[in-house]
Amino acid sequence: MRCLTLARAAMMQSHEVCFFVSDIDAVLEKRINATGIRIIRLPSLKYGCQQSSVAIEAEYETSQQEAEARYFLRTVAGYQLDWIVVDHYGYGEPWISAIKHAGYCVLLIEDWPHRKVSADLLLDPRPGSIAGDYRGYIEPERVLSGSDFNLIREDFFHEPGQPAGNVQRVLLNLGGYDYRGLSADILDALANEDFAGKLSFTVLLSQSSPAFSRIQSHMQCAQYPFSVNLIEHCDDMAGLYRTHHVCIGASGGSLWERIAMRLPTALVIVADNQKPQASYAEENGLVKVVADYSGTARSFDVSAFRSLIESVEVRQSMQDHSSDLLRGSGSERVIKAVENTKPEGLTLRSAIMSDMRDFYRWQKQPGARRFFRTPQLPRWSQHRRWYQGIVSDFSVSLYIVLFNGEKAGYVRVDGAVTSSKSSSVGVSLDSLEVSILISRNFRGRKLAVNALKALVSRYPETRFCADVAPGNFASRKVFKRAGFQKTGGRRYEY
Repeated sequence: MRCLTLARAAMMQSHEVCFFVSDIDAVLEKRINATGIRIIRLPSLKYGCQQSSVAIEAEYETSQQEAEARYFLRTVAGYQLDWIVVDHYGYGEPWISAIKHAGYCVLLIEDWPHRKVSADLLLDPRPGSIAGDYRGYIEPERVLSGSDFNLIREDFFHEPGQPAGNVQRVLLNLGGYDYRGLSADILDALANEDFAGKLSFTVLLSQSSPAFSRIQSHMQCAQYPFSVNLIEHCDDMAGLYRTHHVCIGASGGSLWERIAMRLPTALVIVADNQKPQASYAEENGLVKVVADYSGTARSFDVSAFRSLIESVEVRQSMQDHSSDLLRGSGSERVIKAVENTKPEGLTLRSAIMSDMRDFYRWQKQPGARRFFRTPQLPRWSQHRRWYQGIVSDFSVSLYIVLFNGEKAGYVRVDGAVTSSKSSSVGVSLDSLEVSILISRNFRGRKLAVNALKALVSRYPETRFCADVAPGNFASRKVFKRAGFQKTGGRRYEY
């Protein structure tokens, strides 16, 4: 959901967005489709997201990550992408390095500092997190951290929830899937208490959870002394929060949604990596921890829950602290930071209309068009018409070569790659023709060779060719160093 929130903010700033997913819940897929965002399927990952990052990364071998990176690059070959947002524990440094080698920029979303990464930006949206936490893992200046960069939808900020009066309606939501069946355990623990006639429970739970059938069976047999409403999904979480007095909920992104709504939370820890966030929230008077299921223990602290629902003062204090912590537009700040980031080293990004004058400036440099098929420099009006046409041409991919965030030249790919705007996306079976121009100000740094290597890395198992004019010894050397072989006459192939 946090990626969807970020995607919506990007679209509001006129960016194109697509989702690359492996396993995806049908409800979430429906929500993404409703936004008009394209979904591209990837093969299922070896490990599910419900595991802790340590458990996943311990077994997620480098070779497997590199193989999945190659598959990912083949999948995205038909799309002109500039930034890749990564939100998965299993994609570590081997995967990120392969993606960056292909000239993409990477934004990595993390929940806690625990691994070295080479991402261009790292986002830790947890309130209380600071850039210095990541010292030794990534340069702190590349970290976006804390509540200012929260990925909470704006509708959670518009209207607060119920005032801190008597508690009647309790929401139980452990993330939808609840693969360990904890929702049923919690209801069983509460069923032994004297809550009959005092509380009613709404349980938000996927039908695929093992707890769903247990709860449903207990409801049919009238084993609960209180009212239970079991729902499979909700399209309006803000509205659901707004109608309840307390939530028994898990840590993670939904915790901060509830805090933004000023909904008092009885917090349930379900994984080790949730403990720092839970400790911060409890120490700052935002929640009360009532269960820790991160280990083998399965116990719900009923007395802690009772103290929360019976104390107006405690719940009012939670609401007061919540109102001081979070503010809206966090995702917009993330997008602005992405737009303003100057990546280190060489990267490729899609050319846009504002690059028009740079192209003309590069071609005006002495000797730049000497080996062009049309050596004569066009007039500005001619260049403008050409550029406007080529940027919108689905059969041409035009990339800006960036070095330390500065425009250093361009790479052009003709004849095969369609953009994400096209209805048919993919790579043709014929060779793609490549041409490249590096500004005189950036020569001598092997940018042309590395830009070509980055380009071919984007299109694994794809054939490339280049037309090198006789006498263009510099280009011949560049293409040979990038792995191209002369196949006859002017033609070089990769």
